[in-house]
Amino acid sequence: MASRMFLRAAARAAKVPRVQIGNILRQEAIVTKVRTFSAVPVVAAKHAGGKVSKKDKRAPISPRDELVSILNDELSFEDTQAKEEESTSGLVEILDGHGFELIDLPDVDNVTLKKTIEDGTEILVKFVPSDVNSYTGEAPYGEEDFSEEFENEKDLEEGDEMDEEFNEGYLPTKIYITKPGKGTVVIDANSEPENLAIEQVTFFKDSAIALSDDALAEQTRKNVYWGPPFQNLDHRLQDAYYSYLESVGLDGEIGEFICSYSKVKESQLYRKSLEDVKTFFES
Repeated sequence: MASRMFLRAAARAAKVPRVQIGNILRQEAIVTKVRTFSAVPVVAAKHAGGKVSKKDKRAPISPRDELVSILNDELSFEDTQAKEEESTSGLVEILDGHGFELIDLPDVDNVTLKKTIEDGTEILVKFVPSDVNSYTGEAPYGEEDFSEEFENEKDLEEGDEMDEEFNEGYLPTKIYITKPGKGTVVIDANSEPENLAIEQVTFFKDSAIALSDDALAEQTRKNVYWGPPFQNLDHRLQDAYYSYLESVGLDGEIGEFICSYSKVKESQLYRKSLEDVKTFFES
């Protein structure tokens, strides 16, 4: 799967929404542009040491003003892309149906879902929206991999099938199941479109060690036995874990929510970051 930052580069180069990338990959002329960014020709020529024709000559511009101008271009590009993204309003309905509370602070790259079930067990689900920028899978599409992957006609014909894959990914997700005074089970999982895949299950007798973000707790967690990879467990045990998660509302719809919500949230964070940097250099 492609990373979100790579999709940005591809969409920027092709000058089309990311949702159309799958179709564009079928055009070899566009494929060669994936590694480029939209830059002012005069600026590119200047940095490359080339000559600029009289027709292209412009009034001198300071490096700061040039940076602000390009930041404005990037903001405009991201605003256009944001219109193609779905809002989070419909996604929150998924949480309501599963009984989870959404804890999402503005300008914070960390989201928590919270729920307490009838026996007093507290369930926390934590994920980082910017993880959508991470390459995922065994064969991520980096710049070099990209051209090699599409070097023959057969692969190019599969562009349509990849369209959805380019807009979906999976995110590392932490699930904390805590019983007061009895400890915490931590489940490392991957949230995927329409799926929640378990990677590892670990028990902490001291819930504070499992839940705390301080350095001492983090160091202590490193010395804990984390257990074997989940896929190595007996299939009946694997099924039992999944059945439990589904019984407390953690199913494929939650995986879908986490992926979709993260894409929207990350886009908001990136635009805010661009605005802050632009304001800084304009002042």
